[in-house]
Amino acid sequence: MTTRSTEPSLSPLVPGLSRRGLLIAAASTAAGTAGLLILPTKAEAATASPRHGSRPDVVGPWFDEMLATFAAAPTAGLPERMWAMSWIAAWAALSARRAAPVRAPGQRAVFEDAATATAVHGVLKALVPGQADKLDGVLADSLAGLAASEAKKAGIAAGREAAAAMVAVRTGDGLDLASVNVPFTLPPEAPGVYRLTPGATQTVAAGYGLARPFLLGRADRFRPPPPPALGTAPYRRALDEVRRLGGEVSERTEAQSDLAWLDPLSQYVPVLRLLVGDSARSRRSKVRLLAALGAAIVDSSIATFEAKYALLHWRPVTAIRDADTDGDPRTAPDPTWNSFLPTPPHPEYPSGHAVTAGAAEQVLSQLVGPCTPMAFSITFARGDGRVVTRNYRRGTPWSTLTKENIDARVLAGVHFRYSDEVGAALGRQVARYDLNLLARGGVGPVRVTW
Repeated sequence: MTTRSTEPSLSPLVPGLSRRGLLIAAASTAAGTAGLLILPTKAEAATASPRHGSRPDVVGPWFDEMLATFAAAPTAGLPERMWAMSWIAAWAALSARRAAPVRAPGQRAVFEDAATATAVHGVLKALVPGQADKLDGVLADSLAGLAASEAKKAGIAAGREAAAAMVAVRTGDGLDLASVNVPFTLPPEAPGVYRLTPGATQTVAAGYGLARPFLLGRADRFRPPPPPALGTAPYRRALDEVRRLGGEVSERTEAQSDLAWLDPLSQYVPVLRLLVGDSARSRRSKVRLLAALGAAIVDSSIATFEAKYALLHWRPVTAIRDADTDGDPRTAPDPTWNSFLPTPPHPEYPSGHAVTAGAAEQVLSQLVGPCTPMAFSITFARGDGRVVTRNYRRGTPWSTLTKENIDARVLAGVHFRYSDEVGAALGRQVARYDLNLLARGGVGPVRVTW
């Protein structure tokens, strides 16, 4: 058997980030070993600010700086938390009372750039102090491009205040790596109940579902119903599909093997870069998009792990190897079966990849429109080093990207299809809830209005 890389590089996106992109952080264990923590429609905003000539704004560069900060400090904390905190703070800064007197179009743009850069810088510097010098330099460059004015001064003050308030309100939220990776005692082995899979020595992310959401309030607000019962037709169909298509030896085509390595952020980071780099979009609409997506990714991840550890559904590799224990004479065990990709060391249901894809789909559908507004390409690497490129046409429904993620996890052999479909639905539910709440109100003392 060949050795498989668990998390190939996403260097075409952000050098140094692992396969799950923004949704993986190194998790230190009590024994001092490291594991992988697998966590990441309205058209344009009615509140969009006037544009100021053709001068590029700071949103795209600071989005890239955020990604670079993640890559440089993979153990500093959960990247999705940093994302949400950074851009919700930026949105709060744009909505601050200090913005009210700034009315001239050119000065409004100066205020928004100063506020955005200062807010994102302030959050990232607080969360990743080891990158302080670099972040200070990037901020200095951003502000140097803005002429001295009252608007610039007001923007800097608004950004500082929003960043400080965000860091304060999220302190102790349970999303530090130690709190996320609390020990978990598994129940006695039983058919259908999760147990450690081959190669795993402990579970990860058992405390993620106990963390405080940004907007969701309760982690179990949308907890899905239990998965199909053993012995039922839906369970048998899903078991047969993943057995046939998700194994190391399987019926997959080469194209399907490529798709198995797909994850949501390898799709969405490239298109987000295009969206935030689009000069036709207002600064406010770009910041709003990144803030909403950050909140939805964190909240849907919290909801996912709450459900995973409450429902404790077994993984396909266990179900297939131990099919003689499921009480169904129509299923047969295969003790040699292995998943195509390594199985993550946490319960199966619902799928975290699919939850993230569903959340991103919902946010983009509501804030950008139901389809991609431009063509784009993504590139990612398989575990064997093969580089895969996928091209998407302008007008591709966001739901198509979600379906690809659903298929990918079945083809990887790590999820049943029903887990992916339920996960995508959960992600959409959480994102809708977050967007509705953001449209009405605030995030703790950091008040935000859409």
